[in-house]
Formats: sequence, C-alpha cells, structure tokens
Amino acid sequence: MKYRTANMITIGLVLIFTLSFSNLVAQTKQKKLKSTGIGFRLSYWNMSDEPTHVTVSDYGENTAVNIGGAGAWLYFFSRINYNAFIEFSIGGIAKVREEQHSYSSTDVEVTAITPILLGFRLDLFSPQSQSALQPYVCFGAGPYWLSNIDVKERLYEDEVTVNTKFKRGGYAGGGFNFILSSWLAVNFDVKYHFIDFNIHQENSGYEFGMGLNFMWGSYRLP
Repeated sequence: MKYRTANMITIGLVLIFTLSFSNLVAQTKQKKLKSTGIGFRLSYWNMSDEPTHVTVSDYGENTAVNIGGAGAWLYFFSRINYNAFIEFSIGGIAKVREEQHSYSSTDVEVTAITPILLGFRLDLFSPQSQSALQPYVCFGAGPYWLSNIDVKERLYEDEVTVNTKFKRGGYAGGGFNFILSSWLAVNFDVKYHFIDFNIHQENSGYEFGMGLNFMWGSYRLP
C-alpha cells in the first residue's frame, strides 16, 4: 500500500512537472520581440576634458563662465537578429564659454558638434531572458560637423564669426536598457567618440547618456 501510494505521488509530480514545463516552453516560444523603436537621450560630452566652472573676480567686473558638453539625441533602431540591432542617430552637443571683461565688453565662444551616425548594437543577454536589465555593447561611425561661433559684444558694435568643419569619426561603448514594459525602456550608456578617428583630437572624449526607448512591431522567432 505504501509503495502504491508513493508511486502514485511520484507519477503525479512527474505529470505536474511535465505540464508546467510544457506550458513554460509554449509561453517562451510565443513571446514576441519588438522589431523597431525610437529613442530620445540627454547626454554630457566631456569635450576637451575641461571642467564646468563659474568664476567671479574684481568685484563683479570680470566674470568667466564655462559650461560644456550638454547635448541631446534622437535615434532609430531596428532588429536584424535575435540580439542585434542597427541604429541611426542624430545628435547635437554644445560647449559655451563666456568672459565678461567689463559692463560693456563680453566675449562668447560656442563649440557645437552635430553627429549623424550609423551604428550596431549587440545585446549581451538572450532575447528570452526574463531580466529587466538588458546590457549591450555598441559601435558605429559617421560624419561630425564641428562649428565654432565667436561673439564679441562691445559698447558700440558686435562681431560674430562662424567657422564650420567636417570631420569623419566613430564611437564605441556600451550600456543597458531597463525594461519597464514590452514597449518602453529606460536607457543608460557610455560612449567614447573618436573625432577624425583620433583620440588626441581636442573634441574626442567620453559621452554619458540617459533617455527613453519606445518600441513597436513584432519580430518572429523561428
């Protein structure tokens, strides 16, 4: 009697486990992956490795303000494989330096960078992972437009000079998406930009970003 009861319990547990496993596999196979998305990101780009600072001297007659590296990005991405995406991004980053020598004399220097980049992103976890954190690595390349704007304000006249240069370049980095739902994620990333493919170029440097991803569409797993 004991052996029959034990056998019945064992068979019952095996059946429950088998049904549960089959249901889990079915749910996993039915899981739909998003195929397309758009993202918005705010960033800080440490151009020229200069600190952000404000100084005041000479009883307020002379001031210097250096605010650098604030930027914003718009990017689109599309899934090309289980873990791989292709990305197209457009950004704008600016650094402002202002010096006021007197109440009637001010110099303003603005350095702006406008990148248009095509990149590749590889998620490190399986698409079937249940983790809310999805780390990735990325790299890409494209044109960088560098603009220098000098403004000299004087008591009786103002002078504005604009110089624009075109540079090629690339980036490499990584980050992670924190998945909030099937269509929404918070993004954090770090990239290093190689302006003119040269780490010694004055505007090459690290960029730190945070933003939101919105996803739609479906990608069928075989």
